[in-house]
Amino acid sequence: LGFLAALSDDISSLAGKTMAQATTSISGSLNNTSVMLDDIAVYTKVASAKSSGIIIDDLAAISSLTNETTASILQKEIKKAHSFDELKQNLAHIKGEEKRMLEEELAQLLEAAGAQAKRKAAQRELPIVWKIALGSAKNKLIIIPLILIISAVAPWLLMPILVMGGIYLAFEGTESVIHKLFEHHDEQTQEETLEELSTEHFEAGKVSSAIKTDFILSLEIMVIALSLVKDQPILTQLATLALVAFITTVAVYGIVALIIKLDDIGFFLQARTNGILNKLGDGLIAIVPYLIKIISVIGTVAMLAVGGGIIIHQLHLFGGVQKWIDVNIHGLAWLGMFGLEILFGLAVGYLAMKGVVIAAFVQAKFKK
Repeated sequence: LGFLAALSDDISSLAGKTMAQATTSISGSLNNTSVMLDDIAVYTKVASAKSSGIIIDDLAAISSLTNETTASILQKEIKKAHSFDELKQNLAHIKGEEKRMLEEELAQLLEAAGAQAKRKAAQRELPIVWKIALGSAKNKLIIIPLILIISAVAPWLLMPILVMGGIYLAFEGTESVIHKLFEHHDEQTQEETLEELSTEHFEAGKVSSAIKTDFILSLEIMVIALSLVKDQPILTQLATLALVAFITTVAVYGIVALIIKLDDIGFFLQARTNGILNKLGDGLIAIVPYLIKIISVIGTVAMLAVGGGIIIHQLHLFGGVQKWIDVNIHGLAWLGMFGLEILFGLAVGYLAMKGVVIAAFVQAKFKK
């Protein structure tokens, strides 16, 4: 769940979340034509970055978009200007009725630029999910024979693998908690966001990171699945692992694809003439951000509990505490253990984070 929420949030950012941070400020007033033009240029460059990986110059961006609008004043001024800065200077001197018409055109252009950027960015969402799903399938093709060989040759290695996976889950969960509660990053500059949104950089980074995380989680799932059929014939083990691999891959990435497209479905329904469909579309658009946040919270708690629980059970820790919980809490013993697993997951995750910092420091010293 934690992986699913993070991945959905990352990919859905293509369709506007990060794009909205690209501009220095979205003009609340039409009087500042310079800021409006900057916003339009950035939106159009984002659309270009997500569709082709090429960021075109500001003047060309505005010119390209005005061809699709009724921006007659802008078209006339663009033909006279030799640079984007010159265009801004020329527009700043427009007065009277022409200024009012220009403000209307800029408002239309800003809306069109934002819609274009969202539309072109959204076209990349499902291809990214597909790339990660293929990577996940390849991970499982490696993992299944690997753990079957380990189970046959060195079964004692399965326990350390589970423990290491538990530490990783605790690390991811703790890092998520600290990031959400204590870390507040400043808004990105236009240049930083455009660089992040460039097709090759953004997609390659997200796909690579997601596939690495998927490998760890898939390894844990496969080892746990194998432990349930370890006494069965090899063909039964293989069939079980293959079935689990197929179901988890299709389910996880199918849900991710559905979540990131819910808002698009909402926009589609909003455009229908049927009042009920309009309301349904409004509801979908409104609920998607909250849905991702809820899944993210549940997922973070799940990572901590599962990570802590795996380590506790594999290393047989807190036997006395478990007995005390069983005796004194009775019907809510499961809740007590759940809380213990979360707290232990937090502790292990925090130590793992410190270990990563120390390892990075030592590595830097050795490089010097």
